Amino acid sequence: MREIYPSHYAAFHCIAGACPDSCCKEWEIVVDTASAERYRSVSGTLGERLRQAMITDADGDIVFQEHNSRCPFWNAQQLCDIHGELGEDALCETCRLFPRITQDYGDFIEFDISPACPEAARLLFSMTPKQWQLTERSSPAITEEPPEYAAANMRRLQEQRQALFFRLQDDSASACAQLSACLTLAEQWAGVSQEPAAVPYMEEAVLSFLRSCEVLTSDWKQMLEQAANAPEPEDLLAYTPALDQEIRLFTMDMLYRYYLRAAYAETPEAEILPLQMAAFAVCVVLLYSRRLEYSRRLEFHTAEQRQRIWQLFVKEIEYDGNNLEELEWQLETNAAFSPAAFRAYFASLGGVQ
Repeated sequence: MREIYPSHYAAFHCIAGACPDSCCKEWEIVVDTASAERYRSVSGTLGERLRQAMITDADGDIVFQEHNSRCPFWNAQQLCDIHGELGEDALCETCRLFPRITQDYGDFIEFDISPACPEAARLLFSMTPKQWQLTERSSPAITEEPPEYAAANMRRLQEQRQALFFRLQDDSASACAQLSACLTLAEQWAGVSQEPAAVPYMEEAVLSFLRSCEVLTSDWKQMLEQAANAPEPEDLLAYTPALDQEIRLFTMDMLYRYYLRAAYAETPEAEILPLQMAAFAVCVVLLYSRRLEYSRRLEFHTAEQRQRIWQLFVKEIEYDGNNLEELEWQLETNAAFSPAAFRAYFASLGGVQ
C-alpha cells in the first residue's frame, strides 16, 4: 500500500492549551462506538461524568453534550480531562485523529492535516509554494482493498493535479492569475465551457451566501457582520507577496484534499469543483481583508491575522456538512460562482493580476 503525505504533515503536533482556537469548543464531538463502550466502563468520578455527557443526537450519533459551546471535559487549564486521566489512547476517534485527514483510494492512501486547526494552518502557510511537495512511502502492513474506480481515470486525475500544482508554483504571474488559468485548464480537461454571463457583483453574492450559512464561532460572526456593514472600500486591497503565497498554498492544499475524489463522480464538472471552492475561499479572504482593514474595526493586513480568516473558512464551511453541501450546490448552479465569474472578478482587481 502506498501512503502519500504533504511536506508539513510530519511537523504537526497538538499545542493543546496554547491553541488560539481549540477544537474542544464550538464543535459537536461524535463519539465512536468502541470509545463509547469503553467510557461506559470507566470507574470513579470521571466515569460518571462520561456516562452523563454521552447523548444521542438527532442523527443517531453518540456525542458529548456541550456546555456553553464547550466540550464538558475541556477544563479551566484548556486541557482534556480524558487525556489527562486515561491517556491519549483513551480519546475517541474524533479527538485522537483531528486535524489529520485520511483519504483511502483503495490501492493508495493520502494523508493531510486540515487547516481548520490553527496550528495546521500555521504550518501550511509557513512554507513557500515550491516547498509544498508530496512524499510517498510503502506500508506493507496495510491490506489493500480493490479500487472502486478505473485505474486509467485515476492516473489522468493525478497527472492533471500535478500539472495544477506546477502552475500554482509558477511565480511568473500572480496567484489569482494562475488560479484563473487553472480554472480554464480544468474546464478544458473536463470538456466543459461556459460563456461569460452578466452576474451579480461578486462580493455581494459571496456575502449573501455567507449570511445564509450556519455559524459556529463568535469570531466568524463578528467578521461577517462587520464586513457586511462596512462601506465599500475606495481602494483595492494591497496585494502583498505574503497574500500571493497564501493563495497558492491554500489552493494547492484544497486540490490535494479534493481533486482525486472526482474519480468517483458521475459528471465531469466534479473536476472543476475543487478549484471553484478554492476560488470562493480566496474571494472570502480578499473581501474580509479589504472591508475590515478599510473600516479599521479589525485589521487583517498581517499574515497572521489573515490566516485566521483562512482557518475559520475551513472550520465554518468545510466542517459544517450543511454549509459545505450548500456551497457545492451554489458552485454548480449559481452563475455568480461559475469559473467565468471568478476569472472576471480576479481580472477586475487590477494589481492582483
